[in-house]
Amino acid sequence: MESEIAGWLGVVFRFVHVLAAIMWVGNSLLFTWMELNLIAPKPADEPESNGLLGHLDMLHGGGVFHLEKRLIQPQAIPLPLHWFMWQSYTTWISGVLLLIVTFYPHSGAALLDAAKTTLSGPAAIGLSVGGILVWWLIYDLLWRTKLKDRPLLAAPLTLVLLLAAAWFYNQHFNGRALYLQIGAMMGSAMTANVFFHIIQNQRKFMVSLLAGSPHDLKYGKQAKLRSLHNHYMTFPVLFLMLSGHFPQLSSAGNRIAILCVLIVSLVTVKFLMNSRYYFRQWLVAIFGTFIAACAAIGCLLASPTAQSSTSDPAIQAGSRLFISQGCAACHQSGASQLAPNLQGVFNSRQILTDGSVVIADEAYLRQSIKQPQLQIVKGYAAAMPVLPLTDEQIDQLVAYVKSLK
Repeated sequence: MESEIAGWLGVVFRFVHVLAAIMWVGNSLLFTWMELNLIAPKPADEPESNGLLGHLDMLHGGGVFHLEKRLIQPQAIPLPLHWFMWQSYTTWISGVLLLIVTFYPHSGAALLDAAKTTLSGPAAIGLSVGGILVWWLIYDLLWRTKLKDRPLLAAPLTLVLLLAAAWFYNQHFNGRALYLQIGAMMGSAMTANVFFHIIQNQRKFMVSLLAGSPHDLKYGKQAKLRSLHNHYMTFPVLFLMLSGHFPQLSSAGNRIAILCVLIVSLVTVKFLMNSRYYFRQWLVAIFGTFIAACAAIGCLLASPTAQSSTSDPAIQAGSRLFISQGCAACHQSGASQLAPNLQGVFNSRQILTDGSVVIADEAYLRQSIKQPQLQIVKGYAAAMPVLPLTDEQIDQLVAYVKSLK
């Protein structure tokens, strides 16, 4: 009953999380697009005293929307004045609840990779929560220093620190938990940017306006800097948020290097999208970035790792099949409630849906691959498809599963 409640909560929180993220990301992309397309006023047409910064006309829904960006005059504060923050807050709150429901039950065991660490589940939860808080403090402190005026230095340094955190978590967390942890850290920093910088700076100049003072641009510039950070983090965070659907990447031995390629390439693509107004070859550059990223990830997936270099050839082949056939999406260590955890499953006792007990020996493993609907482990649905595998491939998968201690 407890697992069913957790499952339904996971469905609700996941849907709300994705829906709120779509709204938040949509706002970010739209407002940045409008900023880039604003037409600056001509002094002869619009006196500078009116505070007009730019205007834009957009055709949508059968009519024309006339947009103006201007400084607010204390004597003419528009009402109603719409604020954009709850999409961000809802995304973060639902994401935290989803993280709790998915990874924190059973004392946090779902976070860990038992083959790499002896860390306890509660300690893993502490690392997860602590990492989110510590990352925000490090990132925020870095971008409060003078380095904020030198983004070509601050941005790579931020990436290096993030990858260092990923390396640390990779010593303890399984692949899916690792990617989602890094995504949670980046997403939490984005929401913290909204709460502590964007909204607070907007409140400051609104208080000043209500007191009759002129519109102070310094608050707007501070808010805009963090808004721009959020804009460029959007694509990597979206990918990491959905990384559970990409077990080929999160389960790979070189997952940290792959994470680096993903973040750099996705940020580059966003930069190139924004540069299309002054860089003619922006689309060619995007395709070039995409091809280069795919090639780099392909090489990283094909290259041997320290973990696999000492393994038996059959186990190596089985490991590759486990990923390429999509098995890792449901069976990855501690990462999903869709299918049984295969860590240490060989020769273990398994309770089936009819209440009978079987020993997961070689014959059971082979039959479960060939005829997955025949014997279903209690607590799981009959969802595994029949895979078109040869006898040799089945032997390789069995060898790999037996190696999961």
